[in-house]
Amino acid sequence: MFRHHRSGLLTLTALGVTAGAAVLAAPAAHAAPTCGRPPVQYSVDGGANWTNSATIAAPSATVQVRLAGQPTAGCDYHVSLGSYETQGATWATSGRQTFLGWATTTLTREHYRDVLDVSGHLPHCFGELALYGVGEKYDGSDGDHPLPHYPDEPFSGVLIASWNGGTACPPEPTGSPTTQAPTNSAAPPTVTPTPAPATAGVPTAGPTPTPAASTSSPATSTSSPAGAGSSRPAPSQATAVPALAATGADPGLLAATAVGATVLVAAGCTVVYAGRRRSTRH
Repeated sequence: MFRHHRSGLLTLTALGVTAGAAVLAAPAAHAAPTCGRPPVQYSVDGGANWTNSATIAAPSATVQVRLAGQPTAGCDYHVSLGSYETQGATWATSGRQTFLGWATTTLTREHYRDVLDVSGHLPHCFGELALYGVGEKYDGSDGDHPLPHYPDEPFSGVLIASWNGGTACPPEPTGSPTTQAPTNSAAPPTVTPTPAPATAGVPTAGPTPTPAASTSSPATSTSSPAGAGSSRPAPSQATAVPALAATGADPGLLAATAVGATVLVAAGCTVVYAGRRRSTRH
C-alpha cells in the first residue's frame, strides 16, 4: 500500500514539472492597448488655428481634424462630422432634427490628420454640426442610430465639439398660386403721336397743302388770300367756299335778268323819244 501511494505521488510530481516547463516555454501574450477617447483637435479655417473647444465657433463645410500629442501605437481613432437641420438656434430649442449628411475618417499614429467635408449638406436655416469620436452615422435609420433630440443625445460620451445656430426659414406660401401677367411684353410700346398746333380757321386733319404763290391782286371773295409771304395755308378743297355762296343767286340767272332789264330800259327810251317827236311835228 505504501508503494502504491508513493507511486501516485511520483506521477503527480512528474505532471507538475511538465506543465510548469510548458508554461515557461510559451511566448508572453501582448495585452491590447488602451486607446480611450481620441485626443483630437480641429480647425475650421483651413488649419490656421487649431482648438479642442467643445463649441465650434462658426459653421463650416470642411473641418480639419488631427491627433494631438503622442497617439497610442496600434489605436484607431474614428472621427465623424454630422450635419442636421433643426427647429431652433440652440441645443435646448433644436426640437425635431433632420439628417442632412455626414463625413467620417479613421486617424492613427501614422495617419494622424484628415479633412471632413460636408459640402452641399450645410443647414440653410437653423442647424447643428456635431463632431464626435465614433464612425457611426446617426441618421435615424434605426433604433441604434437615432437622431439627436433634446435632451437625448446619441453622441453622449463621444462628442468632441458641436455648433448650433442659424436663422429661421422664411414661411412657406399658403393658398393656390395666382397667375400673374408677364412683366416683359413682346408687343412694342404704344406711342401716341402729338398733334401739331392748329392754326385758327384751318382744319388739323389731313396733310396741310403748301400755299401757292400769287402775283395777282387779292380777290374780293369771302376766303382769305394765300399770298406768297403768308404763313397761313390756303384752305383745302373740301372746305373752299364759292364766291357767290353768300348771296344764294345763280350766276346765269343774274346775267339773264341784267340783259332783260337793259332791253326794257332801251325800249322805254325809244317810246319816250318817239312820243316827243310826234308832239313836235304837230
